[in-house]
Amino acid sequence: MPALMANIRPSQGHTDPREDKKTLILTVLILVALSVSILFVINWQLKKNLNIHTISGTSMVPTLTEKDMVIVKKRTPVQRYDIVAFSVAKEEGMFVKRVIGLPGDSMFVRNGRMVLNIGEQGDFETTSSFQLSPTVAEEFQTLNKIPEDVYFVIGDHVEVSKDSRTFGFVQQKAIEGTVQFRLPVVRLAKSEK
Repeated sequence: MPALMANIRPSQGHTDPREDKKTLILTVLILVALSVSILFVINWQLKKNLNIHTISGTSMVPTLTEKDMVIVKKRTPVQRYDIVAFSVAKEEGMFVKRVIGLPGDSMFVRNGRMVLNIGEQGDFETTSSFQLSPTVAEEFQTLNKIPEDVYFVIGDHVEVSKDSRTFGFVQQKAIEGTVQFRLPVVRLAKSEK
């Protein structure tokens, strides 16, 4: 009698559970590594292009108030009336002020006051006037234009602001960037008993 040979076929859809577990672990590890890499790149790009600062003080009231957070976009062209974040030599921390005077703007100083032309170049029909500290007035006395690569900045709350009137021009290289967004602080009301 001829011998019967049985062909055994592997059953479809059944795999080794150990192989499934290895594949699942490998997939999870790849996804975690990919997620961490993506987060690292996003974080690097954000730090390269943006910074966040918390406002301290009242020199920019009502535009910015104590403990507001601002997002500063780095390496942006500065225009008149932009709010910029910058550092000042011999001063601690960052400052946030509004740009009033641009490089090349016509100006003059008389009796400790700076008259800044913010209209057409040289016509002095649209001006702003600022009382300067004696040191800054002396420094600006011989100028008839704002020098290249510096800006005249002032706080919106002019009565209390420490700005270009007291520390002079702000160097372009000291400007971190322009304020793009204000994130207001959430003040929770205290319950009274």
